[in-house]
Amino acid sequence: MLIDLTILIVSAAAIVVSVRFLLVPGIGKIGAALKFSAKVRGQMIGYATSVPEFTVLTAGALNGVFNAGMWNIASSNIINWVLFLITVFVLRQQLDLKNRMFADELVFGVLSVVIPLLMFAVGIGTGVGTAIGLLAFFVFYKVMDKRLNKAGKVAPLPPGAENGTVQGGGIMLLIGILVILVAGNFLGGSAGSLIKELSVPAWAVGWILGLVTSVCELASFIEIYRIHKPKDSPTHIKDTQEALDALVASNIANLGLILPLGMIIYLIVQ
Repeated sequence: MLIDLTILIVSAAAIVVSVRFLLVPGIGKIGAALKFSAKVRGQMIGYATSVPEFTVLTAGALNGVFNAGMWNIASSNIINWVLFLITVFVLRQQLDLKNRMFADELVFGVLSVVIPLLMFAVGIGTGVGTAIGLLAFFVFYKVMDKRLNKAGKVAPLPPGAENGTVQGGGIMLLIGILVILVAGNFLGGSAGSLIKELSVPAWAVGWILGLVTSVCELASFIEIYRIHKPKDSPTHIKDTQEALDALVASNIANLGLILPLGMIIYLIVQ
């Protein structure tokens, strides 16, 4: 038990450090080179911070404990919302959320929590049809986002990204993803051992993993507001836009990409 718990903690720490110091800065450098808007950079950060959920879910599927992975997705999406709201209220940016331009992101963000909970409540199991339906939901989100929103102006650059290049940022992203893939494999393995050997409920492990993997999103929310702070004013809402897009992109990716891919892997290996 002690060994598995130690592996879980060390692996989780490696994932958080990788996201904070490799994935997010790497996206900042790429964004500087390609002149990303706040919306685009926020979505890129959201997808990047979903990598831990992907590795944990995949490792869980390979280790025969897919239910823990499903609970990881549901709990992560809920915890991401809680951490986002805490960040917004602590930084006193909650009035930004009343802006009508955020309506579609808020709707999709709420759906990213409601849908997995409904799946558990109704008893929708793992299957090819479920995977296809979730992938279709992700496509619908992308289509509606493109129709309803414009990219906007170039976002403020994070410190150290002024001379960023696609190559430099890409290398940081690649290294970060590799670290997360390895750590996620150990994380999923230790979670599987806790469930099987100690009879820990899958939902409990899923919530623990959800809390751990959501630390990455919290770090990204704080970093986004820090980047925008020099432009802080009642009329500047690009910080909240970027943070909200990071939240929604992460949650939708968890539900519409990562969960169905995990289902397919689980169906293949079971």
